[in-house]
Amino acid sequence: MEEENKNVNSDGGTMPEEGMLAGKFKSVDALVRAYGELESEFTRRSQRLKALEEKLAFEEPSSKEEPHAPHGQEELLRAVTEDEGLRLKLFGDYLQSLRGVPLMGAGGMGVVAPVKKPATIAEAGALALGYFKRQK
Repeated sequence: MEEENKNVNSDGGTMPEEGMLAGKFKSVDALVRAYGELESEFTRRSQRLKALEEKLAFEEPSSKEEPHAPHGQEELLRAVTEDEGLRLKLFGDYLQSLRGVPLMGAGGMGVVAPVKKPATIAEAGALALGYFKRQK
């Protein structure tokens, strides 16, 4: 029983056997060889990551383009702003499409929400209570 507990440390883990370096390696040469392999693998992965990042950076700009944008957008904007008749027609058509949505009331005053009149005593009480709560 003592033989089995000899390789167990205080936190329950196993202790390195005698003659083992850092618990895994039998000699310094084995440790150096394992470190070299680890370093090589890290270098390979770093190179692969860099290649993938470059590929992604190369492909990214094409995905940011707007597929629905007109080819001569600047020319179209210039034509609309320079031609007074075209600009008036464009904005007139736009404002006509907003029919039913009052932008201004009569006399240049803003649109006011309709007055809400209570239909029952309970609604009147609730409105009054809300009014008094807002006044505090």
